[in-house]
Amino acid sequence: MRFGLVCVALFGLLAAGVVAQEADLTYAEGIIALTGACFIRGIKLETEPIEGIEWPEAEGEPLYGTIRLASDRHPVMVDRTEGGTVLFIDADRSGEFASFEWERVLADGNLLTSVPLELAYEDGTTAPYRLFVMWSPLTPTVLTYCRDTYREGTIELGGVSYDLVVIDEDTDGRYDRLEGGVLLIDADEDGELLASSDSHERFPLDAPFNLGGVVYRVTGVAPEGSKIRIEETDEDVPPKYPLLVGFPAPEFEAEDVAGEAISTADLRGSIIVLDFWAGWCSPCIAELPTLEAIAEGFAEDGVVVLGINLDRSFAEFMTALAEHSIDYQQIYDGPDGPINTVYRIDGIPMTYVIDRDGIIRGRGLRGPDLMAAVAVLVSAEEDDPGESEDP
Repeated sequence: MRFGLVCVALFGLLAAGVVAQEADLTYAEGIIALTGACFIRGIKLETEPIEGIEWPEAEGEPLYGTIRLASDRHPVMVDRTEGGTVLFIDADRSGEFASFEWERVLADGNLLTSVPLELAYEDGTTAPYRLFVMWSPLTPTVLTYCRDTYREGTIELGGVSYDLVVIDEDTDGRYDRLEGGVLLIDADEDGELLASSDSHERFPLDAPFNLGGVVYRVTGVAPEGSKIRIEETDEDVPPKYPLLVGFPAPEFEAEDVAGEAISTADLRGSIIVLDFWAGWCSPCIAELPTLEAIAEGFAEDGVVVLGINLDRSFAEFMTALAEHSIDYQQIYDGPDGPINTVYRIDGIPMTYVIDRDGIIRGRGLRGPDLMAAVAVLVSAEEDDPGESEDP
């Protein structure tokens, strides 16, 4: 089947009443600059050549394997010689191998190079795709790799034009497998895409997302990533709030361990320190003295410390409270609680410093840095009580 027929099936006429938008996406490279990380996959290398492939002539001790991407396999040979190691890959599945020198040595001893490939898809289309390929002499029979490419474009949703990026997160060369992809969309329209795991602009490609109060879902991406379709949906999905310094902190209501109602809206006018922690988390326990010192030392300055506990059970939470003699207010939220969810906590300890106007002024701070952030806020207000300054 040719790509034109696939386009008709995937991006053709929509059912009446469905609000949908389509966009063309272009090829881009430099995934590390965009996301800071990549999804690593691996293959096993064998000492015996794989049958049915015309391998290049080896000068040393070769190892053989294949990398599966899209609908085809790319044969790989690592030739170990006295003068070094050379990587050979059939980059376009033509039967011709290209050699690649290693570009650098990573901190873990892996040799790394960047390899441009041409991928093939079932509908007969081909598309470029660049890989980072890594190999270590310490584990010679394992070759690892990850994608250094993505697709980018713009799409109009709700009358607004948004920049977006589609990432083949699982490095399989396919963009139409929505469960293996990531969508970045410039939700705050600041011209930058924030790709961190807790970003308000990052969404699983197969999940609905709330944008400007309207919920959307990606309903199709071309296999090689050249097109995307997004539709409105009636699914109930809360918005993702920005969790960056300078943005309003998401508000919540809860009960503390004593059964007292707590509302961050009611605490407006106080400086709030949120500490997400658990009793099993050693770095969290190490931070408790700093939090106790802030709670005691700045109480008269209107500073409130709230512990948001993520222990697996309420009993474990109570045990941790007793064991560490914690006196400042504590909320048990559990491993999947509503506060944890809205703040998208993916690692602890995690702290937020929120000023009297409800604006985030610090995040992820520990020890002296956390203490200093609170002190600067208090000091700035004492120096100029009529104006609140950023630390």
